[in-house]
Amino acid sequence: MNLQEMIPQYLAGQLTPSEKTRFEAELSANSALRTEVEQLREFWEALDTLPKEQPSAAMRARFYQKLHAVTKTPEPSAPRWFARWNLRPIQQVALALVLFTMGIFVGRAVDSSRVSQQIAQLNEEVRNMRQTVALSLLDRQSASARLEGVSWGSRVVRPDHEVSTALLAALNHDTNVNVRLSSVDALEGLASDPAIRTALLDSIPTQDSPLVQIALIDALVQIHDTDGLAELTKISRDLQYDPNVRQRAQWGIQKLQ
Repeated sequence: MNLQEMIPQYLAGQLTPSEKTRFEAELSANSALRTEVEQLREFWEALDTLPKEQPSAAMRARFYQKLHAVTKTPEPSAPRWFARWNLRPIQQVALALVLFTMGIFVGRAVDSSRVSQQIAQLNEEVRNMRQTVALSLLDRQSASARLEGVSWGSRVVRPDHEVSTALLAALNHDTNVNVRLSSVDALEGLASDPAIRTALLDSIPTQDSPLVQIALIDALVQIHDTDGLAELTKISRDLQYDPNVRQRAQWGIQKLQ
């Protein structure tokens, strides 16, 4: 068994004492192997934190679409394969992508000439996995699951349009204030996109929570969006807004001028 094949068993605590000793000796000397282990450890540790809920039809369809795209395996075989593992749906998402990533390396020696390419490929699979989990959780009925989905979405480097759209939908339409507040934080990290900055500004009048409105004003100040000065001026003078929101808008104007 080569080192890459041993990673899942190492993370699951299933290596024999001699195998574990050998693996950890290699781990201490091999930075590429350490990178693989740490990236995949994140998935394993996250599995137990995910909520136990039945997936929606949209989540299940999205999962099999993603799995089919990366494995080129017909979708009907997937349920039988996963049934033997007795895993929750979100665990299946993570495990499928973990195992696909591991398959990239099976049979290959860790060649220094390939290390950069392999790490880049692994990072891309990590990105795809985070996006899939984020979208799946944001589609749940539980507010705690949707909060976790926002958290996963905020970890995605260069998220695609689907993730950005899902986070904006959470900001503007989620019934839970905490989910909306978390969405503000996640979207602030994407504010290099002019469309996101505009969406944050446009969201202020649509919110029914002063807390969310204040968080949006803070985000505009944090990203130094001077295009929002006119809207903040309007808000600061509009008596329909909560006094605390008007006061925060005035503060924002001072910071952005």
